[in-house]
Amino acid sequence: MVIRESGILFRGFTLLFATYHQTSDNKIDKDLRSALLTALINFAESAFSKDTIEYFEMRKFVISFIEDKIKPEDSPEPEPLIAYAILDQEKKIDKHISKVVIPSLKEIMKQFIAKYNGKNLSEISQFQTFKEKLDKIFGSETKTIDQKLKGTFF
Repeated sequence: MVIRESGILFRGFTLLFATYHQTSDNKIDKDLRSALLTALINFAESAFSKDTIEYFEMRKFVISFIEDKIKPEDSPEPEPLIAYAILDQEKKIDKHISKVVIPSLKEIMKQFIAKYNGKNLSEISQFQTFKEKLDKIFGSETKTIDQKLKGTFF
């Protein structure tokens, strides 16, 4: 299992984005994709029930996500915040998602909310330093087997 990409979405926009391996040959608009992911997650939670959907499966990839709330500086109420990871489709993916990906996303969300709750979330550049936390929390899950082996032997 390889995590190819991860990020944090707020109000349909990408606050933080980390790419570890390319998911597409085409240049895709991050904000357009963020809005679509947010809409899909909101629709799924409205149509079924909140906290029952952990991931979407596609032919090649799986998108796993969690949702929490954060209070931005410009709002009197907490608003939805989504952390997601895009990973390779594999057999028994549900076990890996529940044991590795979801706990990692929860830790990312916990640290992000602790650092940015009550702050101005419209200044995107402030989140770039948080990308290091994403890399650290996901650790070797972002590496291919070849990269893991190369790190072991060289």
